[in-house]
Amino acid sequence: MADVTAAPDRVTAAPDLRQTNGTPMPLTPRSTGFPAGLPSPWLPVLAPARGSTAVATYLRAHLYGAAVGRSLLDRCIRAVDDPDRARLEPLREQFEQEITFASEVLSRLTPIGTPGRGLLRRSSGIALGVLPVGPVLSDPLARLGVLEALRTLVVAKRSMWDLLAESWVADAPSGGEGATVGGPGTRRVLMDLAEQAAAQAVLLEELRRTYGLAVFE
Repeated sequence: MADVTAAPDRVTAAPDLRQTNGTPMPLTPRSTGFPAGLPSPWLPVLAPARGSTAVATYLRAHLYGAAVGRSLLDRCIRAVDDPDRARLEPLREQFEQEITFASEVLSRLTPIGTPGRGLLRRSSGIALGVLPVGPVLSDPLARLGVLEALRTLVVAKRSMWDLLAESWVADAPSGGEGATVGGPGTRRVLMDLAEQAAAQAVLLEELRRTYGLAVFE
């Protein structure tokens, strides 16, 4: 008589819950606990820019913005009436002087160099490509749009000059051998540029209101 209490010769393995209809399911990778799309905390993180590196990056970004503003100014001059064209024309030389000064400061801050005029023009062309305006404006609403866009850039430019005038850029050495960012009169130049940008913003705001109200009549 067989001993029914004896242990079986072979223990049946528990079913593999990862299998469905005989097809193994891929193992789920262990969760790291961080949402998808966020950088892993174990990856190296670049240190944020500080000092002259930060100022150089800041100035370079504003130089590209200045190139866009220069192209917008040309469109605004062509779009407004003759009396207002005479008021906007002097801004062309002012914009060029501002770009030249910003480029000079940037060249003292970084060995990388400054973006050339050709690169600035190409960049401004790309930026203006997203605006619903052409070289010649005929739609009053589009004219209002470029006046508002230019005024916004000018206000940002004034903030830049104000910030630089209150920083070490106005009077501190750049760190390079024999090169200085500031110097006699640099702070005064920055303050004058801020005042000039403020006057530009006042003019553009006046034109924006004049042509804007005419659109809505």
